[in-house]
Amino acid sequence: MNNTRKRKTLSINELTSEVYNTKPMKKGLSEAEIFNTWNRICDEKILSRTEKLFLKEDKIYIKLMSSPLRNELDNNKRIILEKFRKEHNQIKEIYFI
Repeated sequence: MNNTRKRKTLSINELTSEVYNTKPMKKGLSEAEIFNTWNRICDEKILSRTEKLFLKEDKIYIKLMSSPLRNELDNNKRIILEKFRKEHNQIKEIYFI
């Protein structure tokens, strides 16, 4: 949002779009969208072992509680990355930690 004062009044629609287009807000919304995509891709067993999911510089980091699951997902990384790229084409890489 621009800090300069504007002479005309803004409608609620213009104001909310201006607020949502700020960089910190876009990042938060994008992480929420990534999390929702992860929920659609995975089943309950994987979701219950997912500890944390975060986005950093167009890369997804997924922290898992299970080493065997981490290895299995790492082996299928290409397939999972393709599923993410169908909805979020800006994603470059995915890491399971």
